Amino acid sequence: LAAGVDDETWLHHLHRGEYSRWFRKTIKDPSLADEAEIVEKDRAQSAKESRERILAAIDQRYTKPA
Repeated sequence: LAAGVDDETWLHHLHRGEYSRWFRKTIKDPSLADEAEIVEKDRAQSAKESRERILAAIDQRYTKPA
């Protein structure tokens, strides 16, 4: 779903801390939430960079190796 969100919307939710909150409360993955919080606090990065970092964290935990 993250790939289909425009940059403005992505950054809006990112800067409000909504991704980490969702990972913590809904997905119930505190380590993913912690990693997302680090990304959310780094305001110097672009939407593309932050999206890639969060998607990499998700893939690392939830994508089965080939």
